[in-house]
Amino acid sequence: MNRHNCIKLFFVILLLSQMLWGCAVGQGPVRVKDELITHELAIGKTTKEDTLKLLGEPGQIIKMANDLEIWIYNYTQIYGLRIPFAQNEMENSTLYIGFKGDLVEKTHRHVGKTNL
Repeated sequence: MNRHNCIKLFFVILLLSQMLWGCAVGQGPVRVKDELITHELAIGKTTKEDTLKLLGEPGQIIKMANDLEIWIYNYTQIYGLRIPFAQNEMENSTLYIGFKGDLVEKTHRHVGKTNL
């Protein structure tokens, strides 16, 4: 193989690796994204221990003055190929779980999509 063909092959491999790298970039508990699993959080029945088994450790815990504790789970997923000037989409999913004592009192789920 001559030098010119080697350089072409190198750039083709480099381009393909960049495209594939952008297909699935995520962080945080993947299970937070699954809406069916988050529906298993029963208000007044699900405990903190149940929640830990279901979703794992939260990314953040906020303790309020009124004995309310809020656990926050985040997940970010980028969709699309990483091609210059191509449209890519990012999805942010945040789950808020409010505990009064040891039981779930309230849940809220927010999903936002952004074009990159």
